[in-house]
Amino acid sequence: MNINAKDYITEQQFWDIIERSNKGKNLVDILMPLTKQEIIGYVYWWNHFNIISYRQDLWAVAYVVLGGCSDDGFDYFRFWLVARGKDVYYAALENADSLCNHFLNLPSDEYPEAEVLDYAYIEVFNERFGKDSFYSDEECDFDYTRPEIVFKWEEDDEESIREVVPKTFDK
Repeated sequence: MNINAKDYITEQQFWDIIERSNKGKNLVDILMPLTKQEIIGYVYWWNHFNIISYRQDLWAVAYVVLGGCSDDGFDYFRFWLVARGKDVYYAALENADSLCNHFLNLPSDEYPEAEVLDYAYIEVFNERFGKDSFYSDEECDFDYTRPEIVFKWEEDDEESIREVVPKTFDK
């Protein structure tokens, strides 16, 4: 990864993009006019926030809310979480159970997974700079390594899940 990518836009600029995207609904439109370096900066922060939210307590929330959650499903859940915005995201890192009320208020057409959000920047890159240009650009060589998770809960042990996210489990 280009070590300057995080300097192409600030963390606050990243969250402003997310805010303007209407929870990701028009993310491509928001990214489209950005410069190449701004898009690369966005991708840096997107990956950063997805990697640090790769945690067992958030996975427990996803597991409960979604009725099970695969590796891919947890990725899509985290994409959805980042798209909720800075306040919701940081509150969830502080206490995963803080998401409980967000699920109760979700519109019927909104599901707490958003795979498509991870392709938005690639779509923009392809359109603006040529097909597959994101993958051929040296500045886009990001480290996607996720941390190791030590689970404090087991799928077939409801009480262990309740101990990690009691509010979400009980609702």
